[in-house]
Amino acid sequence: MNAINGSNEATYSRVRDQLRQDIITGVFEPGVRLRIQELSNRYEVSQMPIREALQQLQGEGLITLLPQKGASVRKIDQKFVENMYDIRIAIETMLVSRGIDNLSNRELGLIEEHQAQYEAYATAGNMEGALTANTLMHHRINQLAENPEALDIINRHWGLIASLRSKFGFSQQRVQSIIEDHRGILEALRNRDKEQAVRLTRDHATKAKIDLLEQMSNQT
Repeated sequence: MNAINGSNEATYSRVRDQLRQDIITGVFEPGVRLRIQELSNRYEVSQMPIREALQQLQGEGLITLLPQKGASVRKIDQKFVENMYDIRIAIETMLVSRGIDNLSNRELGLIEEHQAQYEAYATAGNMEGALTANTLMHHRINQLAENPEALDIINRHWGLIASLRSKFGFSQQRVQSIIEDHRGILEALRNRDKEQAVRLTRDHATKAKIDLLEQMSNQT
């Protein structure tokens, strides 16, 4: 069993992350029913954080919740990942286009700090730290548009992407490509070049999609 303790919020987050990881790694296979009591026993928590975790993972698309039938695991295949990234590309390009007008020098500095952290972690081979810095950088760019509804949609998939990357990894070329992409996006932001920022954001997310799909294909 995996004992998960802490505050209510921490407990919920840990249950959610562990359940997500168990789905991604095949502990719970597609179509399997997820029974609340069994999950509560497995993770040694009450039923409340289990229910909250299931709601969150439904939002990510990992499970389905049906009246009278409960929760079941969805199949995470290449089509699922492709659709997820297509949504991300559409929303992120819209957000950077609208957000660049709100970009202050202070915000730019914070974005640059996250990118520097990403490069440091990536160079050291700490991909967990790099993924966190990458998430923070993109989140700060995305929130400039002041569109919480769009931000909520795109944020649902960050944990899922991180879990998929933990399982399938990156191609050797991808880490350096991310650094180059980030530098280009930052330069466009410094110049307040909306057209360039949109183009580079679209290219960056598209390359991320292609790389993850290739990594999945190589391991199946």
